[in-house]
Parts: sequence; C-alpha cells; structure tokens
Amino acid sequence: MIPTARRVAYSSFLMATPRLMEPIYFVEIQAPVNCVPPIYNVLGRRRGHVTQDEPKPGSPLYTVRAFIPIVESFGFETDLRAHTQGQAFCLSVFDHWEIVPGDPLDKSIVLRPLEASPTPHLAREFMVKTRRRKGLSEDVSVNTFFSDELLMQMARETQMLS
Repeated sequence: MIPTARRVAYSSFLMATPRLMEPIYFVEIQAPVNCVPPIYNVLGRRRGHVTQDEPKPGSPLYTVRAFIPIVESFGFETDLRAHTQGQAFCLSVFDHWEIVPGDPLDKSIVLRPLEASPTPHLAREFMVKTRRRKGLSEDVSVNTFFSDELLMQMARETQMLS
C-alpha cells in the first residue's frame, strides 16, 4: 500500500509542472554617493535588484535597498567592500521566498561545467547539482513511477485530445 501511495504522490507532483523556490534577503546598504555605481554592479552580478536608493538626510551617505537571493549572498559583503574600498556596509535580513527562473525538469538544457548558467537555466542547474551532491540520479521523470501499460494509455488519450 505505501509504495503505491508513494508512486501516486511522486507522479502527481511531477505531472503538475513543479517549480523550485529560493529564499531572498532584503539588503540595506549605506555608502557615500560615489560608491553607488559599484553597489549596482555587485548586485547585478549576484541576481540582486534594487528597490530603492535615496540620500540619507543630513549626511553624505546614500541608502540603497535591494533584494538578493541567499544562495548569491555568500561572500557578498566582502565583494561589496572590495568594490567600494571598504566604504559601504550592509545589513541583510530574510524577506521572502521566490520562484527560481526556469523549469527544473527541462531535459533540453545542457549544463556545462565551469560555466555560469543563463538565468532561464537556473532551476535545472540547482536541481541537477543538488541531486549529484546527494548521490541521486539526475534523471527525474514521471516514467519511473508509471507502468508501461498506463504510459501507453496516457499517450493514446493525449493523441485523441490533440
């Protein structure tokens, strides 16, 4: 009973076009005005996006508020300080979850080692790397949970609907 229920649950998840979600930090950066362009560059390289930037009243500082994926935040503060000569400092706090761009089950995506993946391929890259790290098969398909007769019947029904 349990193996059958497990196959039903797994196959229904895979048939529902699953998506990955990632945690996102809210980042508040304070720096002098001349450091704002390097801040934008660092955030841009790490899939961050600025939501607000404004001068801090009564001081020569600028406040930049942005969102950055937590997976991209490792080494962010060091990178930020290196590009602003140590003049910028930041505060990071978890804010929300967001869908990772791309389809994790798209087998047409070819991942090349030692190359950065384009944004639409990130979900596939995350899934494949996680499964490799855990020693699991990279192939995730609904076919492993269905019997051959059921697959043939589903294919016939799909052809009749087309």
